[in-house]
Amino acid sequence: MTKYLFLCLCLLSNGVFASSAGVDVRNTVEDTKAIYWLNQEKNKAIAYGNWGSFELLKDFIKTTTLKDGVRKRATNLKNADVLLLAPSNLDKILKVYFSDDFMTVNGQTYSADPALISKFRGINSSRSAQGDSFSVNMLDEKLLNTLY
Repeated sequence: MTKYLFLCLCLLSNGVFASSAGVDVRNTVEDTKAIYWLNQEKNKAIAYGNWGSFELLKDFIKTTTLKDGVRKRATNLKNADVLLLAPSNLDKILKVYFSDDFMTVNGQTYSADPALISKFRGINSSRSAQGDSFSVNMLDEKLLNTLY
């Protein structure tokens, strides 16, 4: 009986911890005022804020982190797209990685819709081709510190 009670207590505490971590990510995403999508070399960025693609990106990240499908296999983040989500006071900067079919946030990797990731990459490439990118050196120092 004691073992059973201990097992239930452990499972319950793990569930609460996992749930609160997901809520924290979603709250941070909700408080985001700007998203900076870095290029592969991480020397240029495109800013998103207060328009269609910005809200779509936020909703995609929140929806994906609601899933229970956390991957356990190792993921290569070296070639992943990096997004910095910045709240207005820059106290909780969130780094999000996009790859072909996954998204990694706070060390947790989630299965993601490859068609939507491809769509967002297309929007980002189009903006880059239009000359919307800027040097990452223009970012706030707190944002720059998250890159290294």
